[in-house]
Amino acid sequence: MKGLKRASDKDQARIEAFQHAAYARTQEVIGAQAIPLAWDYGAIMRECEVWLDERDGRIAGVLILRLREDDLFLESIASDPAVAGSGVGSMLMQATLERASALGKSRIGLITNSRNPAADWYRKLGFVIDHKEIEDSRTVLHMSMNIDSAPGDSKGENDDWTA
Repeated sequence: MKGLKRASDKDQARIEAFQHAAYARTQEVIGAQAIPLAWDYGAIMRECEVWLDERDGRIAGVLILRLREDDLFLESIASDPAVAGSGVGSMLMQATLERASALGKSRIGLITNSRNPAADWYRKLGFVIDHKEIEDSRTVLHMSMNIDSAPGDSKGENDDWTA
């Protein structure tokens, strides 16, 4: 995962603080708590691969991946609002595609709020809605993409919104 560092337990507090800052914009738009902000990050650190994009000693992006039997699940892809539009999201998505390929997975799954601007970006990248889960305050989109159908360039207008 070129340019990314695998997070360690020592990074947990920084990752939690980063996620809260990164998802603030998304929460404002969707009008509900972003799913990753309700997580137990101790469990996330044990159960998932957590990757950091660090620049000048600061976290610019966080990528959280869960290896499942049938796919690689994109738990979270988040960028620092200060670097929005710089391509961090695209770089993290490319790293996700590369990691899935390296693990022998032909499919990537994710969930996102239907009101999240990133949902349009995911569609442009080739993700399709598998099903919708309607909850009290949100509609959760369960999306997936077959890697062999992924376009080569993941850059898009919403590439730095958090999932």
